[in-house]
Amino acid sequence: MDAPGGEQRTPGRPGRRNPVPLVILAALLILSIVVATGLFVRSARRDGINDRRRELANLALTLAEQTARVFQGLEFIQDDLIGHMREQGIESPGQLRAMMGTQAVHILLRARISALVQVGWFSIVDDTGQLVNSSRAWPAPDVNISDRPVFRELSAPHGPRHFVGEPAASPRTTSISITLATRFTTSDGRFLGLVQGALEQSYLERFYEAIRLGRDGMIALVRTDGTLLARHPGSAGLADRDPALRARTIGAVLAAATDGVLPAGALDEKGRIAALQPLPNLPLAIVVSDSRSAIETVLWQRAMPLIIASGLLCCAIALITYGVARLIRGERAFAAAEHALARVDPLTGLANRLAFTESLEALLAMPGATPRFSLHCVDLDDFKAVNDTLGHEAGDLLLTRFAQRIIGRLAPGDTAARLGGDEFGILRLGSSGDREALAFAQGIIDAFQEPFDIGHHRVTGGCSIGVALSPVDGTTATQLLHNADLALYRAKSDGRCIARAFAAEMEASASARRTLEADLHAAWRERHFVLAYQPIFEAASGRLAGFEALARWPHSERGLVPPETFISVAEETGLIVPLGAWVLREACRVAAEWPPNLFVSVNLSPLQFLGAQTHQQVRAALEESGLPARRLELEITESSLLKQGPTVRTTLEQLADEGITVALDDFGTGYSSLAYLRTLNIGRIKVDRSFVHDVAQSPHSLAIVRAIVGLARTLSLSCTAEGIETEAQRRILADEGCTHLQGFFLGRPTTAEAALAMARSAAA
Repeated sequence: MDAPGGEQRTPGRPGRRNPVPLVILAALLILSIVVATGLFVRSARRDGINDRRRELANLALTLAEQTARVFQGLEFIQDDLIGHMREQGIESPGQLRAMMGTQAVHILLRARISALVQVGWFSIVDDTGQLVNSSRAWPAPDVNISDRPVFRELSAPHGPRHFVGEPAASPRTTSISITLATRFTTSDGRFLGLVQGALEQSYLERFYEAIRLGRDGMIALVRTDGTLLARHPGSAGLADRDPALRARTIGAVLAAATDGVLPAGALDEKGRIAALQPLPNLPLAIVVSDSRSAIETVLWQRAMPLIIASGLLCCAIALITYGVARLIRGERAFAAAEHALARVDPLTGLANRLAFTESLEALLAMPGATPRFSLHCVDLDDFKAVNDTLGHEAGDLLLTRFAQRIIGRLAPGDTAARLGGDEFGILRLGSSGDREALAFAQGIIDAFQEPFDIGHHRVTGGCSIGVALSPVDGTTATQLLHNADLALYRAKSDGRCIARAFAAEMEASASARRTLEADLHAAWRERHFVLAYQPIFEAASGRLAGFEALARWPHSERGLVPPETFISVAEETGLIVPLGAWVLREACRVAAEWPPNLFVSVNLSPLQFLGAQTHQQVRAALEESGLPARRLELEITESSLLKQGPTVRTTLEQLADEGITVALDDFGTGYSSLAYLRTLNIGRIKVDRSFVHDVAQSPHSLAIVRAIVGLARTLSLSCTAEGIETEAQRRILADEGCTHLQGFFLGRPTTAEAALAMARSAAA
């Protein structure tokens, strides 16, 4: 994928959560809840209806027994009368009329029903349908019922013993009665007549009224042919004469005996769940029912909490899913933005190290043969000097401008990245070999050497480049980056503004360096380091003025390792900080035994100022040893002032305030800003040995030495010339005005014991 500056990014993306499975899972969960709730409600409805049907059946059984007892009162009187007639030997219609049509029988009938409040009247009818006697009137009125269903049913051959008539209005009152008729025969089985009694419909309905069935509950007494005799609530009234309605009612009652369902119009205008219970020995049945709507209402009321809870649960799941899905979408968007930001350098707009590495790995992972390309590691030379002298904003602007110049030299498909700090990386496709890759690198170096306008300053930069080729120098990202770094290290070691291609011997050199680092750390752990002391003399008198403490590393195999070999390694590994602190303490301890007119000079590395603890370390060394501050001289290089900037200056001011002399070492070789001599409390400058070496032969070197010594004299600074190896050098530098001299010609570095002996001898 493309990135600013024409760089390519890898297609790799970090894994991110997808909300779709969550939504599907939530939908399935909601569907499961809905289906489970529906099945539960359906099952509960079925169970509720069955439970209600059982309740109705139990009630119907009880009511059937109670209603049968009501009719049994009538049956008892009727059976008693029939038994009385048989005892009288009545075998003919004439005997029936003669013996049962008397007033005495009338009184008997009235007496029999007086104890039964539910019975309205009793009557006796002969075989022709003629009324023989009645409890309602004497003499019996002239009434013939041969045309009525009750007579037709009971007088028929093999007819039923009992017959229950339809509800009928009393001729004398407004009450409605239900008649129960019982046939009687002669001893040889001939039909002789019937006895009938009237049961008040209102009595049954009041009896049923006492039963609480609910809002739509109903109790009904029906004939087996479907005729409605009594019901509650709502009186049955007179029998319906509509044959179609009766047929529908009969069908409904018969159906109720099997599945317990009554359609609308059977008992009232509501569909019902019913229980049917026949009365024993009578063509009657009790129907106890409740409307489907009432049952459904109760069931829905019972199920509603579950439905509401399920609905709320589904809503909660939906809301949570929506929230989580929205959060995931936000996270995905944020992750996408973060993924992009994590792969872009915010300052230059180039890819960063992560994106560069991913691009490199993606390029190497392409199917087929390993692609040919060159990997360039670019490092700016002396970038820290720009930061410290012009400020960080200027440094950032320089990095941005350099990135733009890199972009301008890229071809389509090339990748550029800022790897960190002032280090850049370039992937250039299709490089044919070292010559082409180095030519491209030189073009980058030349482009960077063109001046930059940074604010009000015109800055000329420089960079070093290390090159590794694929697949010659490696087939993995780690190999190529490592080898390009080795080439860069060689370029910086060889000078500035140089490009170097990787060579196999660089790996051997790096391996030797790693071994040196390991040995250096082992030497520090085992305290193998020692200090040597090189004498410093006054130029005018030749008297001993002090010693410079120099770290030495005696190695069992390497011999005496020179400082120029291990000090740089110690600085790069960070070991210089504890090593420098030890040198300071040891030098102060040894110098404390010298005569009080001698000083000790100790070199400080720029890295010792990183933690801003140099001041505390110096004070601790002085306090532990008892050495006066005026006898301690600290040597720093101009590079220290550039690399650590304000931190060094603050520390130097603190040290100078305590009486410690600060010497500027290697003066004239670095950046030599005269402002340091004006703004900092420098007490001594040291002429670098490179000028001393040929001062007797080179007029230019002599001129530089004269300028440095004159500057020191003008600023009232001490001036030490180091590296004196001949008498001519000593004489010239003393004549030019150097205050102190140091070198092998005057005295080689020696042990602490020898230095102590020399100091005491000089003081004698």
